[in-house]
Amino acid sequence: MSATPLRFNKEYFGFIAGFSDGTVALLKPSAEEALLAGATYQEFVERRDLLEDLDVREGFFLNTPPLVWIELTRRCNLTCKHCYISGGEARASEMDAARFTALIDELADMGVWAVAFTGGEPTLHSAFVDLVWHARRRGLLVGIATNGLTLSSELLSALPRDGVIISVSLDNLHLPGKAEEKEFSHITEVIDRCHEFGFRTNIMTNTNRKNFSDLGKLIDWAEAKNVSIRSVPFSPLGRGKQHRQELELTVSEVDAAAAFWIRECELEHRYHKDVGLCVGAIFNYGLSLSYMTQRCSSGRYLAYIAADGTVFPCTMTAGESLLSPGSVADRSFAELWRSSWEIRKYSWKNFESTCSGCPIHSEEYYCAARCPAMSFARHGEYFKCGASDFEVASAVVRTARLGASETGKDSGRRVIDIIPEHLTTRGGAA
Repeated sequence: MSATPLRFNKEYFGFIAGFSDGTVALLKPSAEEALLAGATYQEFVERRDLLEDLDVREGFFLNTPPLVWIELTRRCNLTCKHCYISGGEARASEMDAARFTALIDELADMGVWAVAFTGGEPTLHSAFVDLVWHARRRGLLVGIATNGLTLSSELLSALPRDGVIISVSLDNLHLPGKAEEKEFSHITEVIDRCHEFGFRTNIMTNTNRKNFSDLGKLIDWAEAKNVSIRSVPFSPLGRGKQHRQELELTVSEVDAAAAFWIRECELEHRYHKDVGLCVGAIFNYGLSLSYMTQRCSSGRYLAYIAADGTVFPCTMTAGESLLSPGSVADRSFAELWRSSWEIRKYSWKNFESTCSGCPIHSEEYYCAARCPAMSFARHGEYFKCGASDFEVASAVVRTARLGASETGKDSGRRVIDIIPEHLTTRGGAA
C-alpha cells in the first residue's frame, strides 16, 4: 500500500497535522511553509515548530474535525444484544446515495482526513461500494465497521484496497445459535479472505460476560492472524439497556480483563507502526486531545452522522439520541459543524462534584466516564458518573499493569500518551 500523504488543517492556534507514520501533532503558525513542502514530523521537531502552549478557548472545538463517522443505514442482518444504535430496522427517511455522495464531497472540501462507514451493517446500503470509492477518490482515509457476514469475494474485489481498513466485529454475540468455535471459524475465513484481497484488517470486540472467558483465546488468535483488536467494555446504550444484567462485566473480572487489554495495547502498537495514519490512529489522538483540554473530543474533534442526516457529537450520543445540533438534510455539514453546539459548553468542570472522592479522579488515570451520554444512559442526567464499578476498578488495574509492561516502559506511558512533554495548556481547561 502507498504511504499516506501528510494531512493538515489550519486552526486558531496554528495547525493540526497527521503524518504518514500515524503521528498526529499540534504545530505553531510558523509551520505553514514546511507543511506545504511536506516535511516529516522529525523535521518539525528539529525546526521547533511543535506547539508549546495551547490556549483552550471557551467552547473549544477544531474548525475541521479530522474524523467523521457516517452511518450509511441502521438496517442490519443481526440484532445484537449489545448494539449501541439498536441496529436492525432502517431509520425512517434514510438519505439516498446522491446525498451521501454530496456529504462526502462536503467533508473532503472542508479538510476532514478520514471517514468511518458504519451502521447497522454499512455493506447493506445499495451504494456502499460506490461511496467507498468516492471517499477514496476525494482523498479520505476509510474505515469500514462490519459484522463480516456480507464480505464475499465478489464484494471485496469491487472495493479499493489502498487507504481502506476493514474492521470486523467478533463478540461471541453474533450468529445466534452458533457455537463459539463456529464464530471464530467464520471470522477466520472472513479475515483470510480480506487478506487475500490485500486489505488491512482489525477486530472490534465488545467485552462482556458472554465472551469474558474467551478473551485469552481471542488475543492469541489475533496475534496469529496479525490483526489488531479494539475492545470496548459493554455499555448500556441502545439495545444494551435491555441486557445490562446479562452482559455488563463485574469487578471480579477486572484482573483478567486488564491482562487482555495490555496484550491488546501491545498488538495495536505494533499494528499502527506498520499501518501509519488511519482511522484508529486519528481516533486515538482524540483521546489525548480530550485529556489536554479537559473536555470530551466529541463534537470538538469528531462527529457522527446518522443515516437520516441527524448529526451527533459521537457514537454514544447517537446511541442515546442526545445533543444533536441539527441535520445535514437541511444544512451543509461544514455550516453545522461551525455552528453552536450544546456539548461544547460542557467540560470536566461539570463533573467536579460527581468525581470528588473517586479513586481515579487523579492525573495518574485517564477516565472517559465524564461523558454526558453515558451519564444519561445510566442516570437520566448529563453530569453523573458514566462508568460502571468494573470500569473504575479497571482503570486502576490497567494503569498499574501498563506501567510495568514493555509497552509502558518503552513509551513512558501510563494509560495513554496523554500530553506531549513540550505542550502545556491554559485558558478554558478545567
